[in-house]
Amino acid sequence: MPEGKPQLRALADRLDGAAAQPACLRDAFFHAYRGAVLMALGEAAAAVEPLERALLMRPDLPAAELDLALALAATGQVQAASALLDELRARPDLPPALRAALDRQPANREGPSATAWLHRVQLTSLVGWDSNLNNAPSVSELTLTFPQGNVTLPLAPSSLPYPGAAVLNTLQWQGLRATGSSLWVAQAEIRARQTREGGTNYQQGDLALSWLQAPAAPRQWVVRGSTTRLRFGGADLLQIGRVQAQYQWPALGSPASPLGAVADLLAGCRPTAGYELESRHYPGTPDLDGMYQGLTAGLLCARGEQAAASTFSVQLRTGRDRPESGARPGGRQDRAEFRAAWDRPLASPWPGVLGPGRLGVQWASTRQADASGYSALLANNASRAITRHAFQAEASFALGGGLALLGSVEASAQRSNLEAFSVRQRGVYLGLRWTSM
Repeated sequence: MPEGKPQLRALADRLDGAAAQPACLRDAFFHAYRGAVLMALGEAAAAVEPLERALLMRPDLPAAELDLALALAATGQVQAASALLDELRARPDLPPALRAALDRQPANREGPSATAWLHRVQLTSLVGWDSNLNNAPSVSELTLTFPQGNVTLPLAPSSLPYPGAAVLNTLQWQGLRATGSSLWVAQAEIRARQTREGGTNYQQGDLALSWLQAPAAPRQWVVRGSTTRLRFGGADLLQIGRVQAQYQWPALGSPASPLGAVADLLAGCRPTAGYELESRHYPGTPDLDGMYQGLTAGLLCARGEQAAASTFSVQLRTGRDRPESGARPGGRQDRAEFRAAWDRPLASPWPGVLGPGRLGVQWASTRQADASGYSALLANNASRAITRHAFQAEASFALGGGLALLGSVEASAQRSNLEAFSVRQRGVYLGLRWTSM
């Protein structure tokens, strides 16, 4: 194998360009070699796919199996890496030198995984355009209700939708630590948007800590605590604290499933149910503060293995937000939400320049209804009802060195019987994402 990163990079590019050739597609040794080159470059995430392909064709390649275990561990998939190393150690045909190297490691990977955190850092920078930077209503005039009759007034120009360019920067950190069969996951994220008008800039910070009882087991509890802080236009807008508990059942269609055999469409999907508690505080308008309690139910589905896996999830949420002040407009709020997310691998559209990629699609529909009238000035103090639909799609392709080309589109439409709360938004962004394990 060549020495030095430039030579390795050139070799990896040549192998990537040849990967689509029929002879190479059927050659396990080619894929194993390509994975080894990517591992030598430190690109563990990109190495998973060729190494898995090699082992699907030739399970008797211990070096590829070891490389795959290292790649999985480097990408945070500790349980899968541990199982693979156990399988590798049990092979009777394992070369003596490789067995000696494995024997120097603990038989149970709880040692390193239980005492050390695995870290992942992502930095994303996107440039794009948004149709409604100030989240303004989609109408140009409002009708107010007075004792003398209705009056229709035009909105000030500053209250109309403001389209324009924006720069989105996001810094994410994730840490994983296994303790026996359970897993701790810590996450932190800082997101900022810069626009030409400072009044439409925002900054958001999120912190979360999750405990997964047994990720590799058919059943498990997942408990999560998180906090969010949002600033908009230079002022503190919203602070949220959440506690969530979720139970996951065995995959449908498995022997342990409570529902037995089901259609192939749902095979491999894990049912979930949970409870969530959320405190919402608005520093500038404390009358809006409230406490939300609700229930969740959903399905978590996966097809394929590791980097080649496609995932799909759906979730239903329903709950009630009770005001902390009797002065909150609308009073109690009843909410229902449906969410769906789909993620799948993508083949490179330009081999040799762009590596393999992934496509993620998300959809959310929300319904909110107030228990009492929102304002005497709006529709004769009618109770507010809001329906919101939001769509987002994101595609990324590896560039090498931890870099990926990223593009996203998003759209949302919010409708209400009170026209002041009808909002539309569209956005498109393009940029780069850098990932370090």
